[in-house]
Amino acid sequence: MNTDILNNINGYALDQEQKNSILQAKKYSLIVAGAGSGKTLTLVGKIEYLIKCKQIKPEEILCISFTNEATKSLKNKINIPKVNVFTFHKLAITILNKENIEYEIVPDNYLEEKIDEFFTTLLWTNHFLKQEFLKVYKHFFITKKRYKEYLKTNHYKELKKVIASFIHLYNTHNLKLTEFQNLFQKKKDNPLLYLIFGMMHHYEKEKEIQEYYDFDDLIKKATELCNSKIICHYKEVIIDEFQDTSKLRLKFIKSVVNNSDANLTVVGDDFQSIYKFSGCDLNIFLNFQTYFPEAQTFKIQNTYRNSQELIKIAGDFVMKNKKQIYKNLKSQKHLESPIKIIKYRNRYKTLLKTIQNINTGEILILGRNNFDIYKFIPKEKIIWKENGYFTLENFAFSLRYLTIHKSKGLESDNVIIINLENTELGFPSQKKNTSLTYLIQEKENFLYEEERRLFYVALTRTKNHCYLLVPYVKPSIFAKEIKKEIHKS
Repeated sequence: MNTDILNNINGYALDQEQKNSILQAKKYSLIVAGAGSGKTLTLVGKIEYLIKCKQIKPEEILCISFTNEATKSLKNKINIPKVNVFTFHKLAITILNKENIEYEIVPDNYLEEKIDEFFTTLLWTNHFLKQEFLKVYKHFFITKKRYKEYLKTNHYKELKKVIASFIHLYNTHNLKLTEFQNLFQKKKDNPLLYLIFGMMHHYEKEKEIQEYYDFDDLIKKATELCNSKIICHYKEVIIDEFQDTSKLRLKFIKSVVNNSDANLTVVGDDFQSIYKFSGCDLNIFLNFQTYFPEAQTFKIQNTYRNSQELIKIAGDFVMKNKKQIYKNLKSQKHLESPIKIIKYRNRYKTLLKTIQNINTGEILILGRNNFDIYKFIPKEKIIWKENGYFTLENFAFSLRYLTIHKSKGLESDNVIIINLENTELGFPSQKKNTSLTYLIQEKENFLYEEERRLFYVALTRTKNHCYLLVPYVKPSIFAKEIKKEIHKS
């Protein structure tokens, strides 16, 4: 079989590890890809190999990624019209439409509206729920008039966020009613659970009356259909960013693969799993063979973005958590002192000086939170453009600011990381989880494990240097740790 096509994928030759992951693929394959290792190029190479060497028809290949932006980018790079490239939700919609299922997607903010309806109308007229509410919030009011005043407070706004977050995670973890009842048994002293249960019942009932489906309902219904009859005719299913899978999506994946007896290839990096707050479960990635027995694991470990010096420091930092998959990351690029720690007393002046001292290339500024940039640059001095780009007075070029979560998958010539402070809203974030989602999610077995992965993502966005802006007072524990890693290397 002629595999020369793998020497010219979008103008690049695949390395041996990338080729092995394609040529030695099994029924189920997990590709563990390091940061900047060319995983998208590997996916494109696999698709071309399947079509040109294995005679798989383009329409028999299904690619799944997690966002509309990611699927659009992947589709452009594949550039083969009949290959199906979907998000999970788009795939679910395609299946429902094929089976002529009538539905309407819930309007924007529907859950929030139903939460308001529940509290403004239903709760006060239901004696049991009212008593449970009083157990938690009796200090807010005595009369119905005081209750109406409470519904205008910031505390109520935060309560709505808590409930919406809990309902979303409950669904993405694919929990059942009996499992919710088990929570009652464990947490009898938490009346808020009774309120959430009442709210969930109201939300589900209202959706049923209107024949509305939210995004989780789409996946649940599509899974049910795939488990009941032959719908899909795919021979190859390929999933990108698999470290971001939830239990609900896993069940959907298994139903699609089993429905068509397809081969499954998943690609991801456990070092870059940073969406636990939205229901992603890293254990699915780490324990892939539990869900797909006899699966083969491949590693692609050559990074084409970062220098060897940077990837060594970043890799040692993230692998302090031994639960993750070891990778021997390698780079042909070398750069002396790729991570530079810059101490400051004046945030604004130090950031400007750092920018001015970077001689060439694009600059990406990364923060832990949306508002971090305003700690360093006054709002009135920033002229925003699109996609995080902005300019400042007397600057001849544009800068870009993103949160680290939004920067995932991107790269820049140079990166500046801000807000490396040892505070509640610094980096790592020390904000306590007050949303009850801890009742659903598995507890971290390593201190700040997801924040550590988030910092790894930030460090590895750069092609050249990464500048850490660190205060003299209350410096981040991550900055201290990286300083030790720099001295060791």
